[in-house]
Amino acid sequence: MLACGETQDTNTTTANQTSVELAQSNEEEINLSERTSWQKPGLILDKLGDISDKTVADIGAGTGYFSFQLVHRANKVIAIEIDSNLVNLINAFKSTMSEEKQAKMKARLALTDDPLLDKGEADIALFVNVIPYIQDRTAYLTSLKQDLADGGKVMIVDFKVKRLPIDAPPYNERIVMSIIEEELYAAGFSQVEVDDTTLDFQYIITAQ
Repeated sequence: MLACGETQDTNTTTANQTSVELAQSNEEEINLSERTSWQKPGLILDKLGDISDKTVADIGAGTGYFSFQLVHRANKVIAIEIDSNLVNLINAFKSTMSEEKQAKMKARLALTDDPLLDKGEADIALFVNVIPYIQDRTAYLTSLKQDLADGGKVMIVDFKVKRLPIDAPPYNERIVMSIIEEELYAAGFSQVEVDDTTLDFQYIITAQ
């Protein structure tokens, strides 16, 4: 009888675990759908223009939300993260893609103050929801500019500093776009464009 009880408990636990995993998966799908609705990644990537012959470094890639969309547009994608667990997760997702797409993408573990790009390796550096967390941004961007290919571009997407009807970071984790604009100029970029109309809740800054 005890053995039967143990078996029943094990089956119940397994069923509960499966339910939890399904709930978590459904929640992630809902969150992803919600993010897509307000962030409009297609519009953001459209602003990069034709990148079919470009290498894009997705800095602060997270789980690869933008990296896995970039791989359908860019020549190559480098998903850069400082968290080894996220790098492993990106590689796990990457392994489910076709061999052709896998060959176009790599995940890289970087440092908090250095994306570890080889000189001329990337044409574009994309920062989405990450720039406020870089400590010395001017130094970081200065070094990055030197490492980008000739004519390289930076695109920064982040939250507007005002009340927003979405689950946005707290005010102390957001930066007024004019500050980023000045930091880009200080880093040596000369063509800086600010767009605060394409997206409802975020601004887009591009610089060369």
